[in-house]
Amino acid sequence: MDKNTDTVNRKGLLLALLPLLASVLIAGGLLYYFQVVKAAPDVVRIASGRTSSDIRGLLEALQEIAAKKEGGLRIELVPSEGPAQDIRLLEEGKVDFAAIPADSVTRPNFSLVANLFPDTYHVIVRADSGIRSIHELEGKRMAVPSYKTAAYRSFWFMIGQYGLNPEMMRPFPLTQKDALLALRKGKVQGMFLMLPPGDRHIRWLAETTDVRILPIDQAEAMSRRRAALHVIRLPKGLYAGSPPLPEQDITTAAASRMLVTRHDVDAEVVRTITSILFENRRDLSIYSHLANLISKPDFEHSTILPVHEGAMNYYTRDEPTFFQQNAEAIGVLFSIAAVLFSSIMWLRRRWLERQKGRADVYNLDLLTIAKKARVAASAEELETLSQGLYELLEQVVHDLDEDRIDGEGFHYFAFTWEAAMNAVEDAERRLGLRGAPSGALQEVRRTLERLLERTA
Repeated sequence: MDKNTDTVNRKGLLLALLPLLASVLIAGGLLYYFQVVKAAPDVVRIASGRTSSDIRGLLEALQEIAAKKEGGLRIELVPSEGPAQDIRLLEEGKVDFAAIPADSVTRPNFSLVANLFPDTYHVIVRADSGIRSIHELEGKRMAVPSYKTAAYRSFWFMIGQYGLNPEMMRPFPLTQKDALLALRKGKVQGMFLMLPPGDRHIRWLAETTDVRILPIDQAEAMSRRRAALHVIRLPKGLYAGSPPLPEQDITTAAASRMLVTRHDVDAEVVRTITSILFENRRDLSIYSHLANLISKPDFEHSTILPVHEGAMNYYTRDEPTFFQQNAEAIGVLFSIAAVLFSSIMWLRRRWLERQKGRADVYNLDLLTIAKKARVAASAEELETLSQGLYELLEQVVHDLDEDRIDGEGFHYFAFTWEAAMNAVEDAERRLGLRGAPSGALQEVRRTLERLLERTA
């Protein structure tokens, strides 16, 4: 084998191996994607608030349940200092979910997943302060949430609703922990907090300090002024039974604490988080009592934020389709349509039968004329038969225009008419009366051909 032949063989072998090598690389890439990349658990980051907060406990429960689920969803909790930081982390893409109050400033690229719990207005005062209503807060030392928080703004919104003089207020911005201690030790006469109903911190306070919770009897008016608010009732004895705290059923205001995400977060991930919240409520409640307060958005009224596609996919999973909702009406319509269709088909069949019957009558008349032509003995008889043929043709053309016969019937008639005319012509030649075909007859035949083409 010469050197050139050896080089050609090597090139051919290399070209033959290239498709095989490409197939191996593609197969390896797909195997790596599905076995390693796709099989790797999704990491979901959620802003979790302060370490000791109630919302942190709920999210830790969510993290625990998600880790046990088949599918590998892994939740990473990112500590934060409150709703303001949660919003910033979510907007910057450093977290995928956050729990923020409905009355916080939101962003146009945020979407709602679920309502976690009602963030409830609590105005708590020491029993020895003598304070019995919101109107008596002027001049009293009040612990309020820290500056720049949604709860701090909510406190002043309530003060404005009751028309209290801001200059007469004595607010002391404190953290929740410090506010509870300050009230217990008598450093302040009251405090304003936004917490879920039945919060354990207030239960602890009620066990150690004689306090009362003031009703916010203008909560309905406040909810009309701020769409994020709604009226909520705190039942007698919610925090303590003897003596009861509150002393009787009271009304107050609340803003839902919402689990929100960004529009661009994967819909399947959002659907998985939503399903864990609602399908594992009992397991979640073992870790956090807040799990019992989780609710889906109120679709009958407008929501503060649009519901994320993934959450909506979960909420509508069991909802009947349009056809299921209207099955009875659709069934009736189909029955009516079936009856109408059957009636139309019956009428059409009857019409076609009438068309065919009319064409058959004409064909029988033509056969009668042809039979008479074969035995005709005079020019007068043949003239009468020819006149009958023209009259029949004229009548059939008229019926064709009026749809009394169809194209197929006309074709049969034309064939029979031509045969009858030939019989008359043969009889004329037999009697020595036939010369060249007349121009009128030729014109009739051309007209007949055009009609046949039109109805073909």
